[in-house]
Amino acid sequence: MNSITQENVRQLLGAITQAFEAHKDELCAFDRAIGDGDHGESMARGTKAGLEAAGALTEGASVYDCFKAYSRAMLASIGGAIGPIFSTVVSELGKAARDSGELGAGEYAAGLKNAADKVMALGGAAPGDKTLVDALVPAAKAAADAGEATLGQIAQAAAKAAGEGVKATIPMQAKMGRSHFLREKSVGHQDAGATSLHLMLQTISDFVNA
Repeated sequence: MNSITQENVRQLLGAITQAFEAHKDELCAFDRAIGDGDHGESMARGTKAGLEAAGALTEGASVYDCFKAYSRAMLASIGGAIGPIFSTVVSELGKAARDSGELGAGEYAAGLKNAADKVMALGGAAPGDKTLVDALVPAAKAAADAGEATLGQIAQAAAKAAGEGVKATIPMQAKMGRSHFLREKSVGHQDAGATSLHLMLQTISDFVNA
């Protein structure tokens, strides 16, 4: 698949929603170790609301419109700190497709970079703080480094880098969010937000490479 267009964007958003529903218990377990334990439920609820919002748009809605509706519904239904963060990631992917009307290789790489920049500015997190940023920044870099690759290749590289970023959070001590109050007790657990970011990017990769 060379690009996400208005013909298949709802299918992609549906795949993301299904992935979070399928993995909500796993995500809650990761969050329970160093957080409040409801991350998986929140993401499943937010993505379901997002899909309903995108599905309510007219048949000819653009990729940008669908991502915007999805991100706004996530923001409204997830709440807390993670809602604005994931809403920003989804929103920036959509904005990257606004001019061309599709999410191709270049747009996807640009969307990830803009998402990483915006998320760091929004929450103040940096690589090494044991947050979603530890998966998002490597993903954006891998996408940019892929150069003239296809969307499938770029999506695959980004997902792989995000997965490695998740693993890198395990030995880190949390510096942001609720888990930073645990100090050294946060060491040895992977970050739930980073895990969710990897799940989203892996789902996109699987979709475009199917």
